[in-house]
Amino acid sequence: MKRFITCALAILGILTVTAAFAQQKPRIAVLKIKNKSTYGAEQMARACEDWLVEGLVKTGNFRVIERQELESVLKEQGLSLSGAVDDKTAVEAGKILGCQLVVLGAITDFSVHRSGAHGAFGIGFNVGVTKAEGMLNIRLVNTTTAEIIYTGSEKGEHSFSNVDVAGFGGGVDWDESQARQIFEPAVQRAVAAISSKVSSIKDSLGSVAVSRGKVAKVSEGKIYVSVGSTDGVKEGDTYNLYRLGEEITDPDTGKKLGQEKTRMGTFTVTKVVAEHLSLGVTDGGAVQVGDLIEK
Repeated sequence: MKRFITCALAILGILTVTAAFAQQKPRIAVLKIKNKSTYGAEQMARACEDWLVEGLVKTGNFRVIERQELESVLKEQGLSLSGAVDDKTAVEAGKILGCQLVVLGAITDFSVHRSGAHGAFGIGFNVGVTKAEGMLNIRLVNTTTAEIIYTGSEKGEHSFSNVDVAGFGGGVDWDESQARQIFEPAVQRAVAAISSKVSSIKDSLGSVAVSRGKVAKVSEGKIYVSVGSTDGVKEGDTYNLYRLGEEITDPDTGKKLGQEKTRMGTFTVTKVVAEHLSLGVTDGGAVQVGDLIEK
């Protein structure tokens, strides 16, 4: 009877741990949306990034890094997301942020087509329809393996009535503010597509991957790590502290196979500072930015 009870408790413990891992949310950052079209420049790209962050937060399926925190941490490490950002840079940034997933993308097309009546000889009026179309491409990268685990393209389009009286204006002219009506729905569909795959995404990450962070800053004896209240961190929590070594890649395919890590000691949380930031101490040797904490 005692043996049966012991086995039952052991099974219950395993199921509890498994359930706890299943409930943990992958940590994700929206790194860069590049505007490759001729309209809207960086303002449009930035808006899409903000809509992606907002949408991912609303799903409740991810721990999302806020833009301000992302930029602050990367600036501290001397890493810039200006200009082109390839997958290698994205993986590096994601690891610094302690993220298992990063989102990249591009606006690859934006066009305007006008139809309807027009005035003649440079005077008169325009009465017609302005149709705007845009395409948003998204990819999701696993920072542990550098694999692209999701790609998707979402097309948005919207038609606006257009009434322009020469010399005065009027009606609804097509301008940058109207890009929201085209691209925000496209972003929402992209978020829904990513969220629908959250179970397979967690499986691809593994249970351990969602219980880790990185040393983000070391200053005057204080050690800051990239996990906080949103990650379920509490004062007194302990993590194993590792120094990451060489990353090993497949000589034929170039696929990243894994990375050496050396245990440095234990990191203990002394204060939860913010949603994705905590302060703590370690019993190991000298700690440096980029060291891994894991449990």
